[in-house]
Amino acid sequence: MEVTPEYMNKFRNMGGFDMIRSGRHKIETPEQFAASLKNATALDLDGLIVIGGDDSNTNACLLAEYFAKHNAKCKVIGAPKTIDGDLRNEHI
Repeated sequence: MEVTPEYMNKFRNMGGFDMIRSGRHKIETPEQFAASLKNATALDLDGLIVIGGDDSNTNACLLAEYFAKHNAKCKVIGAPKTIDGDLRNEHI
């Protein structure tokens, strides 16, 4: 999709999450985990890559465990990346 000035103006001063269809929601309830598995299965996903900071990667870990417990075809991978600086790169 081409990001035009007209499209960009719809999201100006909103922080960016709406434009990239991202959010800060956590998957916590049994119903949310079941819905995630149902959607991944319905979409016939082989894998799901979660890119984000510590909260996102916690969700990735929990989803991976849930999917594995339920013998899901879809594998979940967490990739560290952050926009708010909550992931540190320490050199020893």
